Amino acid sequence: MKNLRHPNFILAIISAIVLFLGIGTRANGYQAGDYILIAGTLLAGIHWIWAIVDVISRHDMRPYQKRFWLIVVVAVPVFGAMVFYGLHQESDKIVT
Repeated sequence: MKNLRHPNFILAIISAIVLFLGIGTRANGYQAGDYILIAGTLLAGIHWIWAIVDVISRHDMRPYQKRFWLIVVVAVPVFGAMVFYGLHQESDKIVT
C-alpha cells in the first residue's frame, strides 16, 4: 500500500511511539519522561494539523466524504488520521 509510506503516516507512527515511550519513562519516575512527552505531543500536534489540511485539500472526495473524514480526524487525532491514510486509496475511492 503506497499510502502507508505517506510522510504524515510515518510521522504518526513516530509520534505514537514517542508518546508511549514518554508515558513509560514518566511512569517509572524518570524526569526525561517529561521531555519525551513534550516531544511526542509536539509531533502529534504537527501530524494532526497536517492530516486536517490533507483532508480539506483533497479534490478527489465528495463533500460528505470530506465531512466524515474530517470528523474522524478531529475526534480521534492521531489514530483517526492513520486510519484515513490507511483506507484512502489512490484510485480516487474511499474504502468505507
